Amino acid sequence: MSRFSRNRIVLQVVVFIVVGLLLMALLVACGSSSSEPTQVPSSETVSPTAAPAVDGATLLETRCSVCHSADRATQASKTAGEWEQTVDRMIGKGAQLTDAEKAVLVQYLAENYGP
Repeated sequence: MSRFSRNRIVLQVVVFIVVGLLLMALLVACGSSSSEPTQVPSSETVSPTAAPAVDGATLLETRCSVCHSADRATQASKTAGEWEQTVDRMIGKGAQLTDAEKAVLVQYLAENYGP
């Protein structure tokens, strides 16, 4: 076997391996669903325009307790404005609430855990 044909075979093998690795990387990148928030179960979808389907107590238990216990909220005493700031901060950290659900939750927190 000549040196030229051996180099050609080596080059073809290297190209084959590189193409295979690129295809595997593409498949892994396209097949990943890691862009979903980790706080929300995959069966639950939140539409920003949907009307709240639950009351404030349920929202506190199901949405807030994903990251911390409900006791963290129930031990606080805040005004409606302070609760709204707190809920906005939690939304910024990934809490999943529609605008309508946020309003229900803030009202519930202010009425039950206000000063």
